[in-house]
Amino acid sequence: MDPRWWIGIGVALFLALAGYIWLKTPQELQPTVRALEGIAESRLKLARTSASELEYRKFLTRVIPYFRESAHEFSYVLRGRAVGFLKNQEIEVQPGYLLVIPRRTALGLRVISPEPLELLSVYAPAPTGLDEIQVLIGDIFPPGDPSSLHPHPLPIGESDLQPHLVNLGVWENKELPRGSSLFEWTYLARSTAGSVALVRVRERLQFQKRSPHFLYIRRGRARITVGEETLEATAGQVAILPNVPTRIMERVGEELLEFLLFSAPPLRAKDIF
Repeated sequence: MDPRWWIGIGVALFLALAGYIWLKTPQELQPTVRALEGIAESRLKLARTSASELEYRKFLTRVIPYFRESAHEFSYVLRGRAVGFLKNQEIEVQPGYLLVIPRRTALGLRVISPEPLELLSVYAPAPTGLDEIQVLIGDIFPPGDPSSLHPHPLPIGESDLQPHLVNLGVWENKELPRGSSLFEWTYLARSTAGSVALVRVRERLQFQKRSPHFLYIRRGRARITVGEETLEATAGQVAILPNVPTRIMERVGEELLEFLLFSAPPLRAKDIF
C-alpha cells in the first residue's frame, strides 16, 4: 500500500484521539455573560466542565430524532415553535418551555414557526462526541421511542428523571416554595447528575463553593460578583459562573430578577443563601 495512505490514516487517528481527549478534559471556566441573539452558528458550545456542558442550538426545519446514551438533557426553548414527540408523548413546544429529557429517551421535532427553533441546552454529565445517537425514521414523527431500537433495551426504572415538558408560564403569578425574604426558588427538574431551578431575586443571593453554575436570565437585570470580577447581565443573556468562593447575585433596578439555574451536581437547599 502507498505509504501516503498510512500517513493519512495515522493523521486521522491522531486527530480523532486528540478530539476525544479534548472533549473529556474539563475546560477552565471564566466568568462570562453572553447574549444569545444573532448567533450565526447552528450549534455553539458555550461552556463545559467535567460534570456538564452548555450549548446553543438552532434548527431551521426539524430536530432529527435522537437520544443520548449517557447524559440527561435540559433544553429551554428560546425562540420558535415545534411539534413532535418526547419518548411516547406527542408534544408542542414554544418559548418559555423546558424539555426534560432523561438519557436514552428519544426526542423528535418539526418546526412550525416562520423563525427557527432555538434551544439553550445543558447536558449532565458532560457527553462525549459519541453520546448523541440519531435514529432516522422518516419525515413524519409518530409517537414512540426510537431509542428502543438500540441493541440494549431501555431498563425499567433505570433513570431517576422522568421525561416531561415544563411550561414556565404556570409559575408567572405563583410564589416559589423555597428561599427567604431575599430570594425564592423551586426545582423544575432534578436528578443525581444535575438539576434545573427557577430562581427569583428580590434583593440578593449567594452561592456556596461547590460547583459551577450556568444561568439564563429570563427577566430583570443582575449585578454578578464572581471573585474579584463584577459582571452585569440582563434578560436574554447567559451567565457562566466558575466554582469560586465568592459568587453573589444582586437585583438591579425595580423589576424582579428571574433566572434559570442549571447545576451539576444538583443544587441543594444549602448551596444558596
